[in-house]
Amino acid sequence: MGASKIEKKAVEILKKVVNLEEDEILNLLEEPPDPKLGDLAFPCFELAKKLKKNPNEIAKEIVDKTEIPKDSIFSEVKVIGPYVNFFFDKGKLAKYVIEKIKKEKEKFGSGEKKKEKVMIEHSQPNTHKAFHVGHLRNVCLGDSLVRIMKFYGYDVISANYINDTGQHVARCLWCYLKFHKGEEPETRKGEWLGKLYAEATKKLEENPEYKKEVDEIQQKLESKDPKIMELWKKTREWSLEEFRRIYKQLNVDFDVWFYDHELIDNSKKIVEELVKKGIAEESEGAIVVKEEKTGLPTVIIQKSDGTIPYITKDLELAKIKFEKYKIDKSIYVVAAPQTLHFKQLFKILELYGFEQAKKCYHLSYELVMLKTGKMSSREGSVVLYRELFETAKKKIIKEIEKRHELSDEEIDSLAEKIALGALKYAMLKRENNKVIIFDWDEVLSIEGESGPYLQYSLVRAKKILEKAGTEPNFDKLNLLVEEDEFNLIKKMNEFPEIVKKASENYKPHLTAKYAFELSTLFSKFYETCPVIQAEKSIKEARLSLVWTFIQVMRNCLKLLGIDEVDMM
Repeated sequence: MGASKIEKKAVEILKKVVNLEEDEILNLLEEPPDPKLGDLAFPCFELAKKLKKNPNEIAKEIVDKTEIPKDSIFSEVKVIGPYVNFFFDKGKLAKYVIEKIKKEKEKFGSGEKKKEKVMIEHSQPNTHKAFHVGHLRNVCLGDSLVRIMKFYGYDVISANYINDTGQHVARCLWCYLKFHKGEEPETRKGEWLGKLYAEATKKLEENPEYKKEVDEIQQKLESKDPKIMELWKKTREWSLEEFRRIYKQLNVDFDVWFYDHELIDNSKKIVEELVKKGIAEESEGAIVVKEEKTGLPTVIIQKSDGTIPYITKDLELAKIKFEKYKIDKSIYVVAAPQTLHFKQLFKILELYGFEQAKKCYHLSYELVMLKTGKMSSREGSVVLYRELFETAKKKIIKEIEKRHELSDEEIDSLAEKIALGALKYAMLKRENNKVIIFDWDEVLSIEGESGPYLQYSLVRAKKILEKAGTEPNFDKLNLLVEEDEFNLIKKMNEFPEIVKKASENYKPHLTAKYAFELSTLFSKFYETCPVIQAEKSIKEARLSLVWTFIQVMRNCLKLLGIDEVDMM
């Protein structure tokens, strides 16, 4: 458990008999591995080092001196080896936690308003490429982090950086002009451009002499050749239309949109400034920052043909973020293969004299892999987001039709919410530094550790209140003393600390993992503790517990960007 008010109550008791500061005691408190050993434990090893005494003896001395106040949330304190273990008064804990959640409702778990303004840049798809499952992991991770940090009290700006220039665009336009001129699909135009990009890459591998033609297109893009610019604008909009539709479906909003093409001119000025400062120099016609300047591999900041690579545009973008938007921290949600890029970027910013370089953070995440290996938009071996979503939705529609008689419109709406919940949870449940091996069966499972399981647990809880037909009575909370009631209450009390850790460590998977654990504990409670059939006073107390679970689960799902549903 985290540093909740309950833990601070244990600290108050210990401080009277232990010669340590409050923070020292708090940092030592831990949750025992087995509930039979207590609910909070204070290990005496640190004190043993200071006092040069046996930790078991110290634990016994502390317990002998400890007095539990009559109104305490703790029922007893015991010595168990070198630990001082605190046991909750179950009824008092239930009253404390449930009344707190009842009072705070949708704000339960939120943090106090922070002074820091944070920009989280995420999603960053390339125009002229299709939106695939790898992009889905990025946008789910970034959107959840935005939600969590806002909930915790930060002033958060959600930003998207669209890569609408560069080699991938040049390749796509070259392939179009050389092999598909005049063609235009009626639908899925953005996806079609992705196919052209994959085709272009394959043709370049087969015929390297084509590279000169692609480079010419790239130079025309940067020099704003009218004919190329007309084609670029038209095809770029095809991609942007697709992205906007996907973001709307995912319920993801951005406060700021940055575009690659807008950064080119000022990026060239940064190159000149870096040369003047002696940070960059000419090498074989290109402008580079050498290894001896950064301690990192030499990096090109202007190519020999005068074109600008991504890192130089990222230098300009960093300036805009801190100078125009006055942010205190800049978080980049970008895949792990770009780790070196960001190390070089932050080091060059530091050498440039940019104080905020230390306030930039690369939140890297590992790739989403197919069972057959790495996905690549160059090779065309990607699972497209649209295909993924449509497959999930079709499977879920079949399950809904088995269980309910609904209109086509109702089925479609319900299936979409469940499909999106399944996909989002699949992207969020693994830590960002872990590879996701993409498995259709696992992603679309409606049982186990999945989005639909979370949605289902909430549906079951709402059905209990609906069946009861009365508002919960919060006067009998002291009766909630059964083990599965107690475990659920303890877990709900952990939510604020989970939000804190997820926000401060940029780890949305902590929230996803917590939501699953909470749902699992609710299922155990549901199986072992009858609500509707219970004796009147117990029924009232358990209805209050169900109501409280619903509130905490709703708060969890909002942070994960998952919609609740009314049936499964």
